[in-house]
Amino acid sequence: MSLGRRFFAVACLAYLGLWVLAAVTLPDRVPVHFGGTGEVDRYAGRGEALVTFALIGVGLGGLLAGVAAGTSRMPLSWLNVPHKAWWSATPEREQRMRSMMAGDLWWIAALTMALLCLVLGATVSVADDPEPRLGAVVLTGIGVYLVTVLGLGWHAVARRYRPPPADPRQP
Repeated sequence: MSLGRRFFAVACLAYLGLWVLAAVTLPDRVPVHFGGTGEVDRYAGRGEALVTFALIGVGLGGLLAGVAAGTSRMPLSWLNVPHKAWWSATPEREQRMRSMMAGDLWWIAALTMALLCLVLGATVSVADDPEPRLGAVVLTGIGVYLVTVLGLGWHAVARRYRPPPADPRQP
């Protein structure tokens, strides 16, 4: 099992643990959406919040895991990779590309589940506050997530999937 896939599994277990914590500690009125400044702009009842958190975790986690795991079986036309003609020229290259892509997708899935853990944990921690708001740690975490995912995307396009330089000794 790859490191990204393990991290994903740990993040899913952490999310489940946080959801259970939410189920036993959330008040009747729960902040469920925060604006760009971290202030609450929507509340929901406890049941609605728990169902929403469960659907988001299971739905997004399942979708991301399904795509990462299914990369090896998807039609090549469904995969978008730089230099696709080079990667699909031989079965060995195509298999390597699919393996690399699956690994990258497991990391994105893991980071996304970690972000969901951060948001759920923060929601649980501020739910009882008289004026709940997301603090700088959460807003910074969201920023770090975005920069990291964009960086991974840039690295994939600019470097990771670039074919090796042609060997000048080859005709």
